[in-house]
Amino acid sequence: MRAVLFLILTSFITGIKQQQQQHSSIPTDNSHIDHHDDVPIPVPQCFTTDLVPSFLKPHVVEHVLQMKLEEEEAKLVKERERNININNDDILDFEEMQLRTDIHNGALMARAATKVADELLFQFSCLTNGSVTDIVDNFLKKIPLPTDFCAYRSDPSCKDLTNYRTITGVCNNLQRPYQGSSQTAYGRLLPPIYDDGIRTPRAKSVLGGPLPPCREISLAMGSKPHFDPVINNLWVTYGQFLVHDITFAAPVTDSGRTPISSCGCDSRDTDMCSVIEIAANDPFMAGQKCLAVPATAQAFPNQICSLSVKEQLNGNSHYIDLSVTYGSTRQTAFDIRAGADGLMKTMRKVGFRFELPPGQRDGRSCIDATETNKCFAGGDSRLMENSILSGIQAQWLRLHNKFATELARIRPEWRSQDTILYEEAKKILSALHQRYTYEEWLPILIGETTAQQYVGDKTLFTEYDPSMPGVVFNEAATAVLRLHTFVRDLITRCKPNGQMIDQLWFNEISSRCKFAYDTTTNGLDSFLCGALYDYGFAGDTNYAQQIHHRLFESRNHQGETRRSDIVSLNICRGRQHGIPGYNAYREFCGLRRVRRFEGFLDTMNFDSVRTLQMIYKHPDDVDLFVGANHETHLSDALVGPVSACIIGIQFRHLKYGDRLFYTHRGEFTLEQLMTIKKYSYNCFICHSTDIDEVAQNPFRPPDEKTNPLQPCSQCPSFDFTPWHAASTN
Repeated sequence: MRAVLFLILTSFITGIKQQQQQHSSIPTDNSHIDHHDDVPIPVPQCFTTDLVPSFLKPHVVEHVLQMKLEEEEAKLVKERERNININNDDILDFEEMQLRTDIHNGALMARAATKVADELLFQFSCLTNGSVTDIVDNFLKKIPLPTDFCAYRSDPSCKDLTNYRTITGVCNNLQRPYQGSSQTAYGRLLPPIYDDGIRTPRAKSVLGGPLPPCREISLAMGSKPHFDPVINNLWVTYGQFLVHDITFAAPVTDSGRTPISSCGCDSRDTDMCSVIEIAANDPFMAGQKCLAVPATAQAFPNQICSLSVKEQLNGNSHYIDLSVTYGSTRQTAFDIRAGADGLMKTMRKVGFRFELPPGQRDGRSCIDATETNKCFAGGDSRLMENSILSGIQAQWLRLHNKFATELARIRPEWRSQDTILYEEAKKILSALHQRYTYEEWLPILIGETTAQQYVGDKTLFTEYDPSMPGVVFNEAATAVLRLHTFVRDLITRCKPNGQMIDQLWFNEISSRCKFAYDTTTNGLDSFLCGALYDYGFAGDTNYAQQIHHRLFESRNHQGETRRSDIVSLNICRGRQHGIPGYNAYREFCGLRRVRRFEGFLDTMNFDSVRTLQMIYKHPDDVDLFVGANHETHLSDALVGPVSACIIGIQFRHLKYGDRLFYTHRGEFTLEQLMTIKKYSYNCFICHSTDIDEVAQNPFRPPDEKTNPLQPCSQCPSFDFTPWHAASTN
């Protein structure tokens, strides 16, 4: 392909060179190129030819981009044909974002643009050695793409979109309307590191040679976890629910918006597939040559439609806004609304006290669906990853409908306005989600001290900072918030009175709906009950075998068993996303950057340092996910100092960079805010779950002295008095 492109470039350059000879006024000095607005752009010194300005004329860039687009589109058409042949119709919701004009698929455009950038550096001998300098990065971003190709050619109008959250997150930041919206790029705390400086995964040691294989590192992590009596399984799964709310590493899809299915051990296009090699003597996956999954789709950084270094696409709204329940696209939100009285779709089943999430019309988010017992539909396609997660989704749906119904009762003038009832109920519930996240869940993870340092605010009302990007950082989404070490393998079910029914293996409730419909054991509510009593696993380097060596276990048509490994996937995804090593983030977080492995002893124990030294060649090689897993925890936290630093910064941005955060001045009246603050999480559970009693702190196991059970009969209802007409006028 490069030979073909070289001929095309040569043809263009030859023609331009002839024009230069005929028109002496055309500059040949490569010290700058002319942008559309005639602002000089410094050309990196590594560009070794004086023909750079000629090549970068808009019509030349457009031609090369068009060629790359056609090449990428042809691949996706073939992928579509393959998916049709194998009857793969697991369609993801990738319709256009709210108010966006998008002639071409944004992810496809971004992928083509990075390939043009890569080609540019190659043709002009600009060798980057794995990192792109600010000059090169800024140079690429100032080479605009033709506006016809660009999804961000104009800002949307935010008129009438300021009072409530949009489903996509558009217009949260009124100065930068697309920031934090769904189907935009993750942010970065540090610049990415790719082997070619532009797009190929980080795979080389700083000392030369390859980094250790992801599966080899995974095998060095333990599979003998132990319980942590400080947390319960509800805290673990609520964390999964929260992370699904703010991040979805959307996979590359074919021309029909279905995830590609051709990835195999021989796949070489790292923009399309991520391939993890498995050794022949692997103790758990012998005979399986590799793990191959679609790569993460790409997006333009900061909504700048230009040439650029590869960035990855977050399919969900970045904000903590319950998009996991309500959706991150208009089509999803529409599909799961009931269409009247502000209600959400739910499913009634005889024998259950509460509703279930609605059944999907199509799709395969679970593997045991029948015509009567369907997979559940929701705002996020991962709803069925396990039955506790499905249960948490059901809780929010149940209370949404309860709140919308109550608002219609106290505000009869809203009854004819379905949208207002829906938005007001959604606004209150999103506020509760933010409150439980920041006041109850987050302090357990990073500690009260760190939480106070990054997101603590002693005033009742807080202030929005429009200069702070309300985005999810790639480092958080890809590494430090991959909290799978806490996931346990045996899942308890119990009756409303807390009496244990049985225990199931994690893979028995993963991507399955059978037990959710079981009226004899109380369906989803039995899992929610069990999660309150089950300890979570400890946060360390050990992982439950169910997700470490038997994830998504299945048999193919040839009768071969196929398994995946969450640890290997996490490590390799970090490399695919160009995440720098752990050592770089030590320095970012104020610790010294070490030159010898022994330097890690200030954040790790001796055994961890020795393990890393046996795996890696140099401290700079240590993957962020792996280094974070080996950290010694802060005294009041479940993670170490670098993890706590990155997570703290992340949640600071998602609070102060969110114009509609529930405590910001103007979002709620004082009386409304106090009501939200008073509505405890244990009463939330009581009012949305078939259960008799819940511990005062539902994220910690019940304890008679320190965390006693509270009867649900004692829980006051949510007080809607401040929402009466006289209170809100």
